[in-house]
Amino acid sequence: MFKSKKALQAVIGILAVAPLVSGLIGLSGIRNPLFSEALPADLVLDSNLRFLNAMSVAVAVSFYCVIPVIEKETFAFRVVCGAVWLGGIGRLISIYDLGVPPLFITGFLALELLSPILIIYWQKQIALPVKRDVI
Repeated sequence: MFKSKKALQAVIGILAVAPLVSGLIGLSGIRNPLFSEALPADLVLDSNLRFLNAMSVAVAVSFYCVIPVIEKETFAFRVVCGAVWLGGIGRLISIYDLGVPPLFITGFLALELLSPILIIYWQKQIALPVKRDVI
């Protein structure tokens, strides 16, 4: 399974739906319909939520841009996966500081911490060797 480029492309395409959809919904800031309770009308919080959700959309778009040439874009792919993984670490810190979030957020946490590691390994299996010019 870890030798199939098409399967990897399909998995990444499916996984990228989560940051794309949640990011687009999250652009509504403190009025995000996914929040179970209303957030305080705080300008800084709203601004940060909108900015960070725009970054989530950018991560998804980055994944979609890499999909067609996944075997050639190892560095870019790892950078985007690293951003997702670091986001998961941020969620872990939040759990430590404030407690366990709702179940759907915990599901995102599992995806953010595990899927980057697995898909980086998978991409490594199908990556083309890079030719380096020797000076």
